[in-house]
Amino acid sequence: MKKTTTKHFSKKLARYGALTAAIAGMADAHGQINFTDIDPDHSGGVGNDYFLDLNNDGTNDFRIHHDGGSNLFISPTAANNQVLGSGTSSTYAYPYALSNGAVISAGATGGWFNNGYSGGFQSMNYGSCSYGNWCDISDKYLGLRFEVGGNLHYAWVQLDVDTNGASWTVKEYAYNETPDQAITAGQETLGLNTPSIETVRIVALNKSIGLYNLNNSMTYTLYSMTGQKVLTGTTSESMHVIEATTAASGVYLIELEDQTTRTRIKKKIIL
Repeated sequence: MKKTTTKHFSKKLARYGALTAAIAGMADAHGQINFTDIDPDHSGGVGNDYFLDLNNDGTNDFRIHHDGGSNLFISPTAANNQVLGSGTSSTYAYPYALSNGAVISAGATGGWFNNGYSGGFQSMNYGSCSYGNWCDISDKYLGLRFEVGGNLHYAWVQLDVDTNGASWTVKEYAYNETPDQAITAGQETLGLNTPSIETVRIVALNKSIGLYNLNNSMTYTLYSMTGQKVLTGTTSESMHVIEATTAASGVYLIELEDQTTRTRIKKKIIL
């Protein structure tokens, strides 16, 4: 289920080249797309769930969950968090399976829905795929918006779902840090002229973290999953190894920021 590192970054390079002209219409500010790669990918099944904390602030924004029967849902965890899709009533909504480059914004095609966290009526698929858009899907995107400090932010999450909707994989997600500004499905940076961070490879092995293909100087910060800073530093070469020998074994979040373009990338790693 998990991709090799080489294939994973080749996919990212291909995606960068396929971004539509919709990105060019956005503000040419850098460092405003907050991207998180889930590594390894999260594999879910019947009765499982996965909580999305899009801005990694310790508060869950959405819950992707299978009800243990024949239905897969995504449920917002707050009143102003919503999913892009089509609705049949005030009760049921069917989130879109967006293609790469689809615009996610206030005026995006379709509607924005939040029909109750506990009920989970944003149906990715329902009745073993009798209804819904998320069946036999690979590398498609949910369009999301969520509230941070009273402001709305637009986001995407990439998933695969099998033919009967019972097996599903969450791969990565991102959001636009600028309130009320659009994002496109699969977008990881804002500027078309800032590809350097797209080629970066991050490889964790035991208590070492290898950073490769660093075209510019980068700052790095390693966070625990509770948000505590564990290590910080700056790179100056095209390859850099972070020795995290004092860190306890577990899951961490590493953030890199390109000091030239101010673009950033985040990735979950296991030490």
